[in-house]
Amino acid sequence: MQENIYIIHVDFVMSVGVGLLNVKHSFLLIGLLLTLPFRCEALDTGIEGLSVNGYGTLGLIYNDSDNILYRNSIEQEGSGHGFDSATESNLGLQIDYIFNQQLNFTTQFVFIDRPEQSFNNTLKSAFFTYHFDNRFEIGFGRLPNDVFMSSEYKNVGFARLWTHLPVAFYGQLAGESYDGAKLSHHFRLGDGVLTSSVWAGRSNFPYDSNGEAKKIKFEPNFGAGLRWENQTWLLRLLYSQARINDKDDPAAAFDDALIQASKFGWPEAASIAGFSINDTWLRYVTAGLSYDKDDWLVQSELSVVKAETSTHDKYASAYLSVGHRFGAVTPYFIVSKFTTLGSRETIPPAPAFITSYQRLQSIAQAASNGIYADQSTLGIGARWDVSQTVSLKAQWDRTWVEKYGDFIFEQKNQIDKQHIFNVFSLTVDFIF
Repeated sequence: MQENIYIIHVDFVMSVGVGLLNVKHSFLLIGLLLTLPFRCEALDTGIEGLSVNGYGTLGLIYNDSDNILYRNSIEQEGSGHGFDSATESNLGLQIDYIFNQQLNFTTQFVFIDRPEQSFNNTLKSAFFTYHFDNRFEIGFGRLPNDVFMSSEYKNVGFARLWTHLPVAFYGQLAGESYDGAKLSHHFRLGDGVLTSSVWAGRSNFPYDSNGEAKKIKFEPNFGAGLRWENQTWLLRLLYSQARINDKDDPAAAFDDALIQASKFGWPEAASIAGFSINDTWLRYVTAGLSYDKDDWLVQSELSVVKAETSTHDKYASAYLSVGHRFGAVTPYFIVSKFTTLGSRETIPPAPAFITSYQRLQSIAQAASNGIYADQSTLGIGARWDVSQTVSLKAQWDRTWVEKYGDFIFEQKNQIDKQHIFNVFSLTVDFIF
């Protein structure tokens, strides 16, 4: 490892991990400490086959909106107007043990600000990998959820170009791992390697609702993917499908009320019912590519989500990022879009003489507005590789949210017109 970079001992790492439970009061001080000329080295365990590594991001954002509560994912609690040091910050610890040439074990812990802190939420992966030969391998345990191009390093800020992943693409789906198994096959194709994989298991889908931790289950959860890569290109195609288990879904009772209303004076209400997601299927198709050659960095992903609900059952999202290295500095821009496929649903009027039906119609319209998506973001930033293990990034995001279109973001008051807001982010990313 080079001189003039950081040294972080295990006791410091764990103390920072505990501090992340109250990151809003500690990250600015830690960020200042990281600018000192130390070295960053992986822990030397002294045990053959055992390695301990880690990563972290110390971030600061400024949100200029008085109404939008910004967040990178629906799993997070939104951050309002002003500065926030929790949204972009995390700390990860990875432990690997190689038993022999065929079998190894990997576990990863991620400390991050979330509505509910628990060991199960912190444990992002814990799985065995068995290599039958150079072509076939199987993994089993808690595995990374492979729905994104960046799934395996989703929390590793140092591994990506931007201060944060594109919210319009990555923010709509939470749940970074699943408990199950994955079978992969590697095949030499042209000047690259083609990897095909199938996987199945069950997973939790955590999300935040007004500062309260919520969770639904994906059971079963399965999919298949193709990935081809060489030194310049990476191409990826994946399909996944999950059945939603949410027996406490309050929308089920609402659907029953609409069906009853259809029998007694409001026949259109039956066609509105279908807000409940319990025991429904969610289908996801995504394609991605990246290009890295002659100091040009290009990356893009496109996805379509199909849900079994009565309103807004299809969503599409995409982003395109282009950057160019100038020595240790890489300026870049990124554009992204997340939208409902189809127009915003307008709930038919209820009979004016029945007050309870009027209220049902109002709730149905508010629910329809709440799951509608139509947002676009332009991001401009730069990355400075301070050393082989530390990077400093700055980014400005300008987001346009159309009428009732902020499905990912929370808001203090629902806005019935287009609104625009800016987020400025500054991060220090490091690995050790």
